[in-house]
Amino acid sequence: MLENYIRKSVAVILFCAFAIPVFVLSGHCETEKKVAVCPFQMNAAQDLSFLQKGLFSMLSSRLADPGKVMILDRETIDAMLAKAQAAPETKGPLNASKAKLIGRALGVDYVLFGNVTMFGQSVSLDTTMVDVSANTPDLTFSRQAEQPGAVITELDLIATQINQEVFNRKPEVFVPQAAQQAQAPSGRPQSEYRDSYASPLTNHRVLFAANGEIIGMSCGDVDGDKKNEVVIVYPHAIEILKYTENGRLVPVKKIQDAKYIQIISVDVADINGNGMDEIFITRVHGDSGLAKSYVLENQGNAYKDISGNLPWYLRVVKANGKHPILYAQESGKKGPYNSSNVFRVNAAGGKFTPGEKLKVPAGFSVMSMTAVTDAAGTVSGRLFTEQDGRLTIFNTAGAVEWSGEKGYGGTRLYYEFKEIDHITHGTAEGKGVFFQPRNLVYDVGADGTMDVIAIKNTEAAGNFFGKIRNYKGAEVETLAWSEVGLSSDHAPRKMSGQVTDIAVGDYDNSSKQSLMVAFIKKYDNFSSQDTKSMIVAYDME
Repeated sequence: MLENYIRKSVAVILFCAFAIPVFVLSGHCETEKKVAVCPFQMNAAQDLSFLQKGLFSMLSSRLADPGKVMILDRETIDAMLAKAQAAPETKGPLNASKAKLIGRALGVDYVLFGNVTMFGQSVSLDTTMVDVSANTPDLTFSRQAEQPGAVITELDLIATQINQEVFNRKPEVFVPQAAQQAQAPSGRPQSEYRDSYASPLTNHRVLFAANGEIIGMSCGDVDGDKKNEVVIVYPHAIEILKYTENGRLVPVKKIQDAKYIQIISVDVADINGNGMDEIFITRVHGDSGLAKSYVLENQGNAYKDISGNLPWYLRVVKANGKHPILYAQESGKKGPYNSSNVFRVNAAGGKFTPGEKLKVPAGFSVMSMTAVTDAAGTVSGRLFTEQDGRLTIFNTAGAVEWSGEKGYGGTRLYYEFKEIDHITHGTAEGKGVFFQPRNLVYDVGADGTMDVIAIKNTEAAGNFFGKIRNYKGAEVETLAWSEVGLSSDHAPRKMSGQVTDIAVGDYDNSSKQSLMVAFIKKYDNFSSQDTKSMIVAYDME
Protein backbone atom coordinates (compact mmCIF):
# COMPACT_ATOMS: atom_id res chain seq x y z
CA MET A 1 0.00 0.00 0.00
CA LEU A 2 2.78 2.43 0.93
CA GLU A 3 4.61 1.70 -2.32
CA ASN A 4 1.47 2.39 -4.35
CA TYR A 5 0.89 5.62 -2.45
CA ILE A 6 4.43 6.83 -3.06
CA ARG A 7 4.31 5.82 -6.72
CA LYS A 8 1.02 7.64 -7.35
CA SER A 9 1.94 10.68 -5.27
CA VAL A 10 5.31 11.20 -6.92
CA ALA A 11 4.02 10.37 -10.40
CA VAL A 12 1.24 12.94 -10.16
CA ILE A 13 3.54 15.72 -8.99
CA LEU A 14 6.26 14.81 -11.47
CA PHE A 15 3.64 14.75 -14.17
CA CYS A 16 2.49 18.26 -13.22
CA ALA A 17 6.06 19.53 -13.30
CA PHE A 18 6.24 18.91 -17.04
CA ALA A 19 3.43 21.43 -17.48
CA ILE A 20 5.39 24.25 -15.79
CA PRO A 21 8.16 25.04 -18.26
CA VAL A 22 11.03 27.27 -17.16
CA PHE A 23 11.06 30.02 -19.77
CA VAL A 24 14.47 31.59 -20.05
CA LEU A 25 16.23 34.53 -21.61
CA SER A 26 19.50 33.28 -23.00
CA GLY A 27 22.72 34.88 -21.89
CA HIS A 28 25.84 35.17 -24.05
CA CYS A 29 27.49 31.83 -24.72
CA GLU A 30 30.33 31.57 -27.20
CA THR A 31 30.03 27.82 -27.83
CA GLU A 32 27.39 25.23 -27.14
CA LYS A 33 27.89 23.64 -23.73
CA LYS A 34 27.31 19.91 -23.30
CA VAL A 35 25.79 18.48 -20.14
CA ALA A 36 25.53 14.86 -19.00
CA VAL A 37 22.59 14.34 -16.65
CA CYS A 38 23.34 11.06 -14.89
CA PRO A 39 20.54 8.86 -13.51
CA PHE A 40 19.93 9.72 -9.87
CA GLN A 41 20.67 7.00 -7.36
CA MET A 42 17.38 5.98 -5.70
CA ASN A 43 17.67 4.95 -2.05
CA ALA A 44 14.31 3.45 -1.10
CA ALA A 45 12.68 0.16 -0.25
CA GLN A 46 10.32 0.67 -3.20
CA ASP A 47 11.10 0.39 -6.90
CA LEU A 48 11.38 4.02 -8.02
CA SER A 49 12.82 3.44 -11.50
CA PHE A 50 9.83 5.32 -12.95
CA LEU A 51 10.82 8.38 -10.91
CA GLN A 52 14.46 8.04 -11.95
CA LYS A 53 13.45 8.18 -15.62
CA GLY A 54 11.11 11.08 -14.99
CA LEU A 55 13.77 13.14 -13.22
CA PHE A 56 16.13 12.72 -16.19
CA SER A 57 13.44 13.91 -18.62
CA MET A 58 12.49 16.83 -16.41
CA LEU A 59 16.07 18.07 -15.89
CA SER A 60 16.86 17.63 -19.58
CA SER A 61 13.89 19.75 -20.62
CA ARG A 62 14.70 22.44 -18.02
CA LEU A 63 18.39 22.80 -18.88
CA ALA A 64 18.35 22.37 -22.65
CA ASP A 65 18.71 25.54 -24.75
CA PRO A 66 19.06 24.82 -28.52
CA GLY A 67 22.37 26.05 -29.87
CA LYS A 68 23.67 26.95 -26.40
CA VAL A 69 23.14 24.04 -24.01
CA MET A 70 22.91 20.46 -25.30
CA ILE A 71 21.86 17.57 -23.03
CA LEU A 72 23.55 14.27 -23.83
CA ASP A 73 21.14 11.43 -24.62
CA ARG A 74 20.37 8.85 -21.94
CA GLU A 75 21.60 5.86 -23.97
CA THR A 76 25.12 7.33 -24.35
CA ILE A 77 25.30 8.15 -20.64
CA ASP A 78 24.10 4.70 -19.57
CA ALA A 79 26.66 3.00 -21.81
CA MET A 80 29.50 5.09 -20.36
CA LEU A 81 28.37 4.50 -16.76
CA ALA A 82 28.34 0.76 -17.40
CA LYS A 83 31.95 0.95 -18.63
CA ALA A 84 32.88 3.12 -15.63
CA GLN A 85 31.90 0.33 -13.25
CA ALA A 86 34.63 -1.85 -14.77
CA ALA A 87 37.40 0.69 -14.03
CA PRO A 88 38.87 1.00 -10.50
CA GLU A 89 39.00 4.81 -10.71
CA THR A 90 35.28 5.21 -11.44
CA LYS A 91 33.73 2.11 -9.90
CA GLY A 92 31.01 2.57 -7.30
CA PRO A 93 28.67 5.50 -6.52
CA LEU A 94 29.39 8.78 -8.28
CA ASN A 95 31.21 11.62 -6.57
CA ALA A 96 32.71 14.84 -7.92
CA SER A 97 36.12 13.39 -8.86
CA LYS A 98 34.61 10.36 -10.62
CA ALA A 99 32.10 12.59 -12.40
CA LYS A 100 34.94 14.69 -13.85
CA LEU A 101 36.68 11.60 -15.20
CA ILE A 102 33.48 10.31 -16.76
CA GLY A 103 32.69 13.78 -18.10
CA ARG A 104 36.06 13.99 -19.86
CA ALA A 105 35.48 10.56 -21.41
CA LEU A 106 32.08 11.71 -22.64
CA GLY A 107 33.46 15.01 -23.96
CA VAL A 108 30.98 17.15 -21.99
CA ASP A 109 31.45 20.40 -20.10
CA TYR A 110 29.31 19.56 -17.08
CA VAL A 111 28.08 16.47 -15.26
CA LEU A 112 24.97 16.56 -13.08
CA PHE A 113 24.34 13.72 -10.63
CA GLY A 114 22.63 13.11 -7.30
CA ASN A 115 20.54 10.81 -5.18
CA VAL A 116 17.04 10.64 -3.74
CA THR A 117 16.50 8.99 -0.36
CA MET A 118 13.06 8.11 0.98
CA PHE A 119 12.39 7.23 4.59
CA GLY A 120 8.71 6.83 5.37
CA GLN A 121 6.99 9.78 3.71
CA SER A 122 10.01 12.09 3.97
CA VAL A 123 12.40 12.70 1.10
CA SER A 124 16.03 13.83 0.99
CA LEU A 125 17.48 15.21 -2.24
CA ASP A 126 21.24 15.71 -2.81
CA THR A 127 22.46 17.08 -6.15
CA THR A 128 25.85 18.10 -7.56
CA MET A 129 26.72 19.97 -10.76
CA VAL A 130 30.39 19.47 -11.70
CA ASP A 131 32.40 21.64 -14.10
CA VAL A 132 34.55 19.05 -15.91
CA SER A 133 37.23 21.62 -16.78
CA ALA A 134 37.29 22.77 -13.12
CA ASN A 135 36.99 26.43 -14.13
CA THR A 136 34.18 27.00 -11.66
CA PRO A 137 33.37 25.52 -8.22
CA ASP A 138 30.99 22.57 -7.99
CA LEU A 139 27.38 23.45 -7.24
CA THR A 140 25.84 21.30 -4.50
CA PHE A 141 22.28 21.24 -3.20
CA SER A 142 20.83 19.35 -0.23
CA ARG A 143 17.11 19.59 0.44
CA GLN A 144 14.49 17.74 2.44
CA ALA A 145 10.72 17.53 2.14
CA GLU A 146 7.88 15.98 4.09
CA GLN A 147 5.97 14.71 1.05
CA PRO A 148 7.27 12.43 -1.75
CA GLY A 149 6.04 14.68 -4.53
CA ALA A 150 7.84 17.74 -3.14
CA VAL A 151 11.12 16.43 -4.59
CA ILE A 152 9.89 17.66 -7.97
CA THR A 153 9.33 21.21 -6.75
CA GLU A 154 12.78 21.26 -5.20
CA LEU A 155 14.38 19.89 -8.36
CA ASP A 156 12.61 22.52 -10.43
CA LEU A 157 14.12 25.23 -8.24
CA ILE A 158 17.55 23.62 -8.58
CA ALA A 159 17.25 23.63 -12.38
CA THR A 160 16.36 27.32 -12.29
CA GLN A 161 19.39 28.08 -10.10
CA ILE A 162 21.71 26.12 -12.40
CA ASN A 163 20.39 28.05 -15.39
CA GLN A 164 21.10 31.31 -13.60
CA GLU A 165 24.50 30.56 -12.10
CA VAL A 166 26.04 28.34 -14.79
CA PHE A 167 24.44 29.45 -18.05
CA ASN A 168 23.51 33.04 -17.17
CA ARG A 169 19.87 32.45 -18.05
CA LYS A 170 17.20 34.17 -16.03
CA PRO A 171 13.53 33.19 -15.73
CA GLU A 172 11.36 35.20 -18.03
CA VAL A 173 8.81 37.38 -16.26
CA PHE A 174 5.43 37.33 -17.95
CA VAL A 175 3.57 40.63 -17.80
CA PRO A 176 -0.02 40.34 -19.01
CA GLN A 177 -1.48 43.04 -21.20
CA ALA A 178 -3.77 45.51 -19.53
CA ALA A 179 -7.41 44.55 -19.91
CA GLN A 180 -9.28 46.56 -22.50
CA GLN A 181 -12.98 47.18 -22.38
CA ALA A 182 -13.36 48.32 -25.99
CA GLN A 183 -16.47 47.15 -27.74
CA ALA A 184 -16.28 44.92 -30.77
CA PRO A 185 -18.42 45.77 -33.80
CA SER A 186 -20.98 43.24 -32.60
CA GLY A 187 -21.44 45.16 -29.34
CA ARG A 188 -19.90 42.33 -27.29
CA PRO A 189 -16.96 42.90 -24.93
CA GLN A 190 -13.71 42.52 -26.84
CA SER A 191 -10.90 40.44 -25.35
CA GLU A 192 -7.49 41.93 -24.67
CA TYR A 193 -6.00 39.00 -26.58
CA ARG A 194 -5.84 39.32 -30.36
CA ASP A 195 -4.17 36.96 -32.75
CA SER A 196 -1.94 38.40 -35.45
CA TYR A 197 -2.45 35.63 -38.01
CA ALA A 198 -5.37 35.01 -40.31
CA SER A 199 -8.24 32.97 -38.94
CA PRO A 200 -11.99 32.78 -39.50
CA LEU A 201 -12.40 32.89 -35.71
CA THR A 202 -12.20 36.43 -34.33
CA ASN A 203 -13.06 38.56 -31.30
CA HIS A 204 -11.97 36.24 -28.51
CA ARG A 205 -13.90 37.00 -25.32
CA VAL A 206 -14.26 35.33 -21.93
CA LEU A 207 -17.83 34.37 -21.06
CA PHE A 208 -17.44 32.42 -17.83
CA ALA A 209 -14.83 31.35 -15.29
CA ALA A 210 -15.26 28.74 -12.58
CA ASN A 211 -13.49 26.72 -9.94
CA GLY A 212 -13.58 23.07 -10.95
CA GLU A 213 -13.17 21.02 -14.10
CA ILE A 214 -15.63 21.87 -16.87
CA ILE A 215 -15.59 18.72 -18.99
CA GLY A 216 -18.49 19.40 -21.36
CA MET A 217 -20.73 22.13 -22.77
CA SER A 218 -23.74 22.59 -25.03
CA CYS A 219 -26.17 25.37 -25.99
CA GLY A 220 -29.95 25.49 -26.40
CA ASP A 221 -33.27 26.55 -24.91
CA VAL A 222 -33.65 24.16 -21.99
CA ASP A 223 -36.20 26.11 -19.91
CA GLY A 224 -38.75 27.00 -22.59
CA ASP A 225 -38.32 30.79 -22.43
CA LYS A 226 -37.43 31.01 -26.15
CA LYS A 227 -33.89 32.09 -25.23
CA ASN A 228 -30.82 29.90 -25.31
CA GLU A 229 -28.91 28.79 -22.26
CA VAL A 230 -25.48 27.18 -21.98
CA VAL A 231 -25.33 23.88 -20.10
CA ILE A 232 -21.98 22.81 -18.67
CA VAL A 233 -21.01 19.67 -16.80
CA TYR A 234 -18.42 18.93 -14.14
CA PRO A 235 -17.47 15.36 -13.17
CA HIS A 236 -20.43 15.14 -10.77
CA ALA A 237 -22.66 18.14 -11.47
CA ILE A 238 -24.66 19.92 -14.16
CA GLU A 239 -24.92 23.73 -14.30
CA ILE A 240 -27.17 25.94 -16.43
CA LEU A 241 -25.91 29.39 -17.44
CA LYS A 242 -27.70 32.42 -18.89
CA TYR A 243 -26.25 35.35 -20.81
CA THR A 244 -26.45 38.79 -19.23
CA GLU A 245 -26.10 42.26 -20.71
CA ASN A 246 -22.64 42.69 -19.20
CA GLY A 247 -21.34 40.12 -21.67
CA ARG A 248 -21.05 37.20 -19.26
CA LEU A 249 -22.73 33.89 -18.56
CA VAL A 250 -24.08 33.54 -15.03
CA PRO A 251 -25.28 30.37 -13.23
CA VAL A 252 -29.02 30.04 -12.71
CA LYS A 253 -29.33 26.37 -11.76
CA LYS A 254 -27.00 23.64 -10.51
CA ILE A 255 -27.94 19.96 -10.38
CA GLN A 256 -25.76 17.63 -8.32
CA ASP A 257 -25.13 14.15 -9.62
CA ALA A 258 -23.93 11.05 -7.76
CA LYS A 259 -20.31 11.06 -6.56
CA TYR A 260 -19.77 7.42 -7.47
CA ILE A 261 -20.40 8.00 -11.16
CA GLN A 262 -18.43 10.02 -13.73
CA ILE A 263 -20.12 12.41 -16.15
CA ILE A 264 -18.47 12.15 -19.58
CA SER A 265 -20.38 14.60 -21.77
CA VAL A 266 -23.46 16.76 -22.30
CA ASP A 267 -25.62 17.54 -25.33
CA VAL A 268 -28.67 19.78 -25.73
CA ALA A 269 -31.36 19.30 -28.41
CA ASP A 270 -35.09 18.82 -28.89
CA ILE A 271 -35.17 15.17 -29.91
CA ASN A 272 -38.67 14.29 -28.71
CA GLY A 273 -40.17 17.20 -30.69
CA ASN A 274 -42.11 18.90 -27.91
CA GLY A 275 -40.58 22.33 -28.51
CA MET A 276 -38.15 22.29 -25.57
CA ASP A 277 -34.54 21.12 -25.67
CA GLU A 278 -33.63 18.11 -23.57
CA ILE A 279 -30.30 17.72 -21.74
CA PHE A 280 -28.49 14.47 -22.59
CA ILE A 281 -25.98 13.33 -19.98
CA THR A 282 -23.52 10.55 -20.73
CA ARG A 283 -21.88 9.06 -17.65
CA VAL A 284 -20.01 5.91 -16.65
CA HIS A 285 -20.24 3.95 -13.40
CA GLY A 286 -16.79 3.69 -11.84
CA ASP A 287 -17.18 0.18 -10.43
CA SER A 288 -18.98 -1.60 -13.23
CA GLY A 289 -17.56 0.43 -16.11
CA LEU A 290 -21.03 0.52 -17.68
CA ALA A 291 -22.73 3.59 -19.11
CA LYS A 292 -25.69 4.86 -17.07
CA SER A 293 -26.81 7.85 -19.10
CA TYR A 294 -30.04 9.79 -18.81
CA VAL A 295 -32.10 12.67 -20.21
CA LEU A 296 -33.28 15.75 -18.30
CA GLU A 297 -36.20 17.95 -19.32
CA ASN A 298 -37.63 21.05 -17.69
CA GLN A 299 -41.10 20.35 -16.30
CA GLY A 300 -42.65 23.07 -14.20
CA ASN A 301 -39.34 24.86 -13.48
CA ALA A 302 -37.74 21.61 -12.34
CA TYR A 303 -35.44 19.41 -14.38
CA LYS A 304 -36.63 15.81 -14.29
CA ASP A 305 -35.17 12.55 -15.54
CA ILE A 306 -37.43 11.42 -18.40
CA SER A 307 -35.44 8.35 -19.45
CA GLY A 308 -34.04 6.42 -16.50
CA ASN A 309 -30.63 4.79 -16.80
CA LEU A 310 -29.77 4.25 -20.45
CA PRO A 311 -26.95 1.72 -21.06
CA TRP A 312 -25.56 3.81 -23.93
CA TYR A 313 -22.99 6.45 -24.74
CA LEU A 314 -24.94 9.40 -26.20
CA ARG A 315 -24.01 12.03 -28.77
CA VAL A 316 -26.18 14.60 -30.55
CA VAL A 317 -24.92 15.36 -34.06
CA LYS A 318 -26.04 18.49 -35.92
CA ALA A 319 -25.44 18.91 -39.63
CA ASN A 320 -24.11 22.48 -39.99
CA GLY A 321 -25.55 23.36 -36.61
CA LYS A 322 -29.05 22.21 -37.63
CA HIS A 323 -31.14 19.04 -37.82
CA PRO A 324 -30.08 17.45 -34.51
CA ILE A 325 -29.96 13.66 -34.44
CA LEU A 326 -29.31 11.63 -31.29
CA TYR A 327 -26.97 8.67 -31.70
CA ALA A 328 -26.01 6.01 -29.17
CA GLN A 329 -23.42 3.30 -28.80
CA GLU A 330 -23.96 0.22 -26.71
CA SER A 331 -22.05 0.14 -23.45
CA GLY A 332 -20.02 -2.80 -22.29
CA LYS A 333 -17.12 -3.75 -20.05
CA LYS A 334 -14.76 -3.84 -23.03
CA GLY A 335 -14.66 -0.07 -23.26
CA PRO A 336 -16.00 2.75 -25.43
CA TYR A 337 -14.13 1.69 -28.60
CA ASN A 338 -15.35 -1.88 -28.75
CA SER A 339 -19.06 -2.08 -29.52
CA SER A 340 -20.23 -1.98 -33.13
CA ASN A 341 -23.83 -1.62 -31.99
CA VAL A 342 -24.31 2.05 -32.90
CA PHE A 343 -27.73 3.41 -33.77
CA ARG A 344 -29.97 6.44 -34.12
CA VAL A 345 -32.18 6.94 -31.06
CA ASN A 346 -35.91 7.38 -31.58
CA ALA A 347 -38.02 9.38 -29.13
CA ALA A 348 -41.70 8.49 -29.17
CA GLY A 349 -44.32 7.84 -26.55
CA GLY A 350 -42.12 9.30 -23.84
CA LYS A 351 -39.41 6.70 -24.40
CA PHE A 352 -36.00 6.63 -26.05
CA THR A 353 -35.51 3.47 -28.09
CA PRO A 354 -32.93 2.10 -30.56
CA GLY A 355 -33.60 2.93 -34.20
CA GLU A 356 -31.69 2.60 -37.45
CA LYS A 357 -28.24 1.05 -37.01
CA LEU A 358 -25.06 2.68 -38.28
CA LYS A 359 -22.27 0.75 -39.92
CA VAL A 360 -19.03 1.75 -38.23
CA PRO A 361 -15.37 0.66 -38.51
CA ALA A 362 -13.46 -1.19 -35.80
CA GLY A 363 -12.27 0.99 -32.95
CA PHE A 364 -15.14 3.44 -33.33
CA SER A 365 -16.45 5.67 -30.54
CA VAL A 366 -19.61 7.73 -30.85
CA MET A 367 -18.32 10.29 -28.33
CA SER A 368 -16.17 12.07 -30.93
CA MET A 369 -18.43 11.44 -33.93
CA THR A 370 -19.76 14.15 -36.20
CA ALA A 371 -21.35 14.12 -39.64
CA VAL A 372 -19.43 15.05 -42.78
CA THR A 373 -21.86 17.13 -44.82
CA ASP A 374 -22.15 19.65 -47.60
CA ALA A 375 -23.54 23.15 -47.02
CA ALA A 376 -27.07 21.87 -47.57
CA GLY A 377 -26.64 19.39 -44.72
CA THR A 378 -26.50 16.24 -46.85
CA VAL A 379 -24.47 13.60 -45.00
CA SER A 380 -21.76 11.91 -47.08
CA GLY A 381 -19.87 10.25 -44.26
CA ARG A 382 -18.92 10.53 -40.61
CA LEU A 383 -15.80 11.48 -38.70
CA PHE A 384 -14.43 10.43 -35.30
CA THR A 385 -11.14 10.43 -33.39
CA GLU A 386 -9.43 7.08 -32.87
CA GLN A 387 -7.79 6.11 -29.58
CA ASP A 388 -4.38 7.22 -30.84
CA GLY A 389 -5.62 10.64 -31.94
CA ARG A 390 -6.14 10.01 -35.65
CA LEU A 391 -9.07 11.82 -37.25
CA THR A 392 -10.84 9.18 -39.35
CA ILE A 393 -13.60 9.51 -41.94
CA PHE A 394 -15.78 6.57 -42.95
CA ASN A 395 -18.65 6.25 -45.41
CA THR A 396 -22.22 5.11 -44.91
CA ALA A 397 -21.12 1.50 -45.50
CA GLY A 398 -18.76 1.71 -42.53
CA ALA A 399 -15.59 1.63 -44.64
CA VAL A 400 -12.74 3.99 -43.74
CA GLU A 401 -12.08 6.46 -46.55
CA TRP A 402 -9.38 8.53 -44.88
CA SER A 403 -7.32 8.51 -41.70
CA GLY A 404 -4.91 11.25 -40.67
CA GLU A 405 -1.90 11.60 -38.41
CA LYS A 406 -1.86 11.12 -34.65
CA GLY A 407 -2.11 13.98 -32.22
CA TYR A 408 -5.73 15.17 -32.20
CA GLY A 409 -8.04 15.01 -29.22
CA GLY A 410 -6.66 14.39 -25.76
CA THR A 411 -8.57 14.28 -22.47
CA ARG A 412 -8.30 13.24 -18.84
CA LEU A 413 -11.55 11.27 -19.08
CA TYR A 414 -10.38 7.72 -18.48
CA TYR A 415 -12.16 4.40 -18.87
CA GLU A 416 -10.60 1.73 -16.67
CA PHE A 417 -11.28 -1.90 -17.45
CA LYS A 418 -12.47 -3.93 -14.51
CA GLU A 419 -11.25 -7.50 -14.39
CA ILE A 420 -12.27 -10.27 -12.02
CA ASP A 421 -9.56 -11.60 -9.73
CA HIS A 422 -10.33 -15.33 -9.74
CA ILE A 423 -8.49 -15.85 -6.44
CA THR A 424 -10.17 -13.15 -4.34
CA HIS A 425 -13.30 -12.97 -6.56
CA GLY A 426 -13.00 -9.18 -6.41
CA THR A 427 -12.23 -6.68 -9.11
CA ALA A 428 -8.64 -6.03 -10.10
CA GLU A 429 -7.35 -2.84 -11.63
CA GLY A 430 -6.65 -3.30 -15.31
CA LYS A 431 -5.65 -1.24 -18.29
CA GLY A 432 -7.82 1.50 -19.68
CA VAL A 433 -8.39 3.95 -22.51
CA PHE A 434 -9.19 7.64 -22.80
CA PHE A 435 -12.38 9.05 -24.25
CA GLN A 436 -11.73 11.52 -27.07
CA PRO A 437 -13.40 14.96 -27.18
CA ARG A 438 -16.06 16.16 -29.58
CA ASN A 439 -15.46 17.17 -33.20
CA LEU A 440 -17.75 19.54 -35.11
CA VAL A 441 -18.56 20.21 -38.76
CA TYR A 442 -19.60 23.76 -39.63
CA ASP A 443 -19.26 26.36 -42.38
CA VAL A 444 -16.96 28.51 -40.24
CA GLY A 445 -16.15 31.21 -42.78
CA ALA A 446 -19.67 31.30 -44.29
CA ASP A 447 -18.09 30.59 -47.68
CA GLY A 448 -20.27 27.65 -48.62
CA THR A 449 -17.71 25.00 -47.71
CA MET A 450 -17.82 22.86 -44.61
CA ASP A 451 -14.99 22.82 -42.08
CA VAL A 452 -14.09 20.25 -39.46
CA ILE A 453 -13.43 21.90 -36.09
CA ALA A 454 -11.11 19.69 -34.04
CA ILE A 455 -9.36 19.84 -30.68
CA LYS A 456 -5.64 19.15 -30.35
CA ASN A 457 -4.29 19.05 -26.78
CA THR A 458 -0.54 18.69 -26.17
CA GLU A 459 0.33 16.39 -23.26
CA ALA A 460 3.19 17.72 -21.13
CA ALA A 461 5.01 14.42 -20.54
CA GLY A 462 4.28 12.66 -23.83
CA ASN A 463 1.81 10.28 -22.12
CA PHE A 464 4.75 8.93 -20.09
CA PHE A 465 2.66 8.39 -16.96
CA GLY A 466 -0.15 6.31 -18.43
CA LYS A 467 -3.53 7.34 -17.11
CA ILE A 468 -2.20 10.47 -15.39
CA ARG A 469 -2.17 13.33 -17.89
CA ASN A 470 -1.54 17.03 -17.83
CA TYR A 471 -1.71 19.38 -20.77
CA LYS A 472 0.64 22.28 -21.49
CA GLY A 473 -1.15 23.70 -24.52
CA ALA A 474 -4.14 23.34 -26.80
CA GLU A 475 -5.29 24.24 -30.28
CA VAL A 476 -8.69 24.55 -31.89
CA GLU A 477 -8.10 23.81 -35.55
CA THR A 478 -10.32 24.20 -38.62
CA LEU A 479 -9.70 21.72 -41.42
CA ALA A 480 -11.06 21.55 -44.96
CA TRP A 481 -12.13 18.34 -46.71
CA SER A 482 -10.91 17.65 -50.23
CA GLU A 483 -10.20 14.65 -52.45
CA VAL A 484 -6.91 14.05 -50.64
CA GLY A 485 -8.39 14.21 -47.15
CA LEU A 486 -8.48 16.76 -44.36
CA SER A 487 -5.97 19.57 -44.27
CA SER A 488 -5.62 22.65 -42.11
CA ASP A 489 -6.90 25.70 -44.00
CA HIS A 490 -6.32 28.31 -41.29
CA ALA A 491 -3.83 28.92 -38.51
CA PRO A 492 -5.14 27.20 -35.35
CA ARG A 493 -6.32 29.14 -32.31
CA LYS A 494 -3.83 28.42 -29.55
CA MET A 495 -4.26 28.64 -25.79
CA SER A 496 -2.56 27.39 -22.67
CA GLY A 497 -4.11 24.52 -20.72
CA GLN A 498 -6.50 21.89 -22.08
CA VAL A 499 -9.56 22.32 -24.28
CA THR A 500 -12.27 19.99 -23.03
CA ASP A 501 -15.17 20.74 -25.37
CA ILE A 502 -16.38 22.93 -28.23
CA ALA A 503 -19.87 24.00 -29.29
CA VAL A 504 -21.48 26.19 -31.93
CA GLY A 505 -24.47 28.18 -30.67
CA ASP A 506 -26.26 31.49 -30.29
CA TYR A 507 -25.44 31.81 -26.59
CA ASP A 508 -26.36 35.54 -26.39
CA ASN A 509 -29.54 35.30 -28.49
CA SER A 510 -28.19 37.74 -31.09
CA SER A 511 -29.17 35.50 -34.02
CA LYS A 512 -25.44 34.98 -34.69
CA GLN A 513 -23.65 31.69 -34.21
CA SER A 514 -20.41 31.67 -32.22
CA LEU A 515 -17.83 29.00 -31.48
CA MET A 516 -17.61 28.40 -27.74
CA VAL A 517 -14.56 26.74 -26.26
CA ALA A 518 -14.40 25.23 -22.76
CA PHE A 519 -10.89 24.84 -21.43
CA ILE A 520 -9.02 24.20 -18.21
CA LYS A 521 -6.61 27.04 -17.55
CA LYS A 522 -5.10 25.47 -14.43
CA TYR A 523 -5.45 21.87 -13.29
CA ASP A 524 -4.86 20.75 -9.71
CA ASN A 525 -4.50 16.99 -9.20
CA PHE A 526 -5.38 17.19 -5.51
CA SER A 527 -8.15 19.80 -5.25
CA SER A 528 -10.98 20.19 -7.72
CA GLN A 529 -11.73 23.64 -6.30
CA ASP A 530 -8.20 24.76 -7.16
CA THR A 531 -8.74 23.74 -10.78
CA LYS A 532 -9.66 26.77 -12.92
CA SER A 533 -11.87 26.47 -16.00
CA MET A 534 -13.12 29.02 -18.52
CA ILE A 535 -15.48 29.37 -21.45
CA VAL A 536 -14.46 31.68 -24.27
CA ALA A 537 -16.24 32.52 -27.51
CA TYR A 538 -15.21 33.47 -31.02
CA ASP A 539 -17.16 35.11 -33.82
CA MET A 540 -17.12 33.03 -36.99
CA GLU A 541 -16.53 35.29 -39.98
